Amino acid sequence: MHFLRTTLLFWRTYLPRILRARRTLIVALGCALIPVVALFLLGIKYGPSPIEVFMYPAYYMVLMVLVPLAAVITGSVIVSEEVEDRTISYLLTRPIPRATILLGRWLACATVLSVMFVGTLGGLRAVVEWKAPTWKPTEPQTVEWTDRRGEKRTRTRERETAPELLAAMEDGELPEGLFEAVLVSALLGAAVYSALFAALGTSNRHPMIVGLGYAFAIELFLSNLPGSSQALSVQYYLRSLLLSENPELWGRLQEVQLKTYDTTTQALTTLAIVLVVSLAAGSWVISRRQYILSA
Repeated sequence: MHFLRTTLLFWRTYLPRILRARRTLIVALGCALIPVVALFLLGIKYGPSPIEVFMYPAYYMVLMVLVPLAAVITGSVIVSEEVEDRTISYLLTRPIPRATILLGRWLACATVLSVMFVGTLGGLRAVVEWKAPTWKPTEPQTVEWTDRRGEKRTRTRERETAPELLAAMEDGELPEGLFEAVLVSALLGAAVYSALFAALGTSNRHPMIVGLGYAFAIELFLSNLPGSSQALSVQYYLRSLLLSENPELWGRLQEVQLKTYDTTTQALTTLAIVLVVSLAAGSWVISRRQYILSA
């Protein structure tokens, strides 16, 4: 009970601190940009369909960029900022379990990220469903002109909207389960990535640099390897969650396509294991490491 109370105390005290941080403002601005981009795309004549305006930003901008980037920015400094500010000794000399420092602060970080991603994906959905009834599908348009020799020429321009994309939002609403799958993927991705980088910050002097390298170099490399090597990346399991729910729609995106992918239960189980192991490893390190502050 003392362990739980102390963890909640660190969660409560770190929450206002992370909300005031400049890095949190950067993440919030990035999240606020997503619905604005969707509104702009839906205003383009002969632009993408509403279902595409939801799927493309949701995957490329949120899951591939914002989720790992936000986790690196906010999660990697949970412990390392105290070391850099030379204030870690004030926390470690208190008669409390050291692991509660990491767990309570990570919980505050995960809370803030969850609220942000619920807001940005909810805003994206609202914009798409608001504009869907008034959106007009692209139809082939034939243009005629006369060349220098007086001969008439014709050309068909603008692509035709695929019938399956039109059918996906016939009633003006997103297909059943699509929004929920994206939301769960974003929340789990933020939780797992932030736990990984928080654990990394307990033992590394430059966790943000290492975290950025892992999220946007190693993960990208692993997720594009053929065969079972993709299963070594977090992105593989996030993509599995999407494909398990709406394989026909997500299969249109080349980066999401997987020859074989885990079921929803398998992906959730693996992500939960990675989350628990990361927090356990970080708790073990902070409980046993002696932090020596240089002069």
